[in-house]
Amino acid sequence: MTEVERILDQYDRAMNGDAWHGDPVWTILDGISAEQANNRTDPNTHSIWELVSHMTFWETEVNRRLNHLPARSPEELNFPVAPQPTAENWTSTLTAFRQSNTEFRKSLAQLDPAGLDLPTPGRDKSVYVEAHGVIQHHLYHAGQIAILRKISR
Repeated sequence: MTEVERILDQYDRAMNGDAWHGDPVWTILDGISAEQANNRTDPNTHSIWELVSHMTFWETEVNRRLNHLPARSPEELNFPVAPQPTAENWTSTLTAFRQSNTEFRKSLAQLDPAGLDLPTPGRDKSVYVEAHGVIQHHLYHAGQIAILRKISR
């Protein structure tokens, strides 16, 4: 197995199955309603909705780095305000996250193994660290989402 295949394997496990840590991201998100996603357990915490939007932003941002595209403003998009908490808007948010997953995975699959140690444009972190960073970031927030989901039942 190549290093790129190993990165893809870790991404696939984190997102869709057979993850060592427990439930993958999409299993954790499965069945969450718009109301649950919008619920704020404390004024100082993010909602599930905000966390999913945040995950989408950073996955898309790293994907842009991998593809040598200009950065977007984290101030605007890092934790965007959730839209009206309707089922349609929640579905749109999840669809955007799935689309981001698809595009990111495609970029991972096209990585040149010889370039994994090179920095992404304008950054001091390597392609390898950025790719794994997305995986780690998703898992960190998936744990938060799992806890928020239990609290909001």
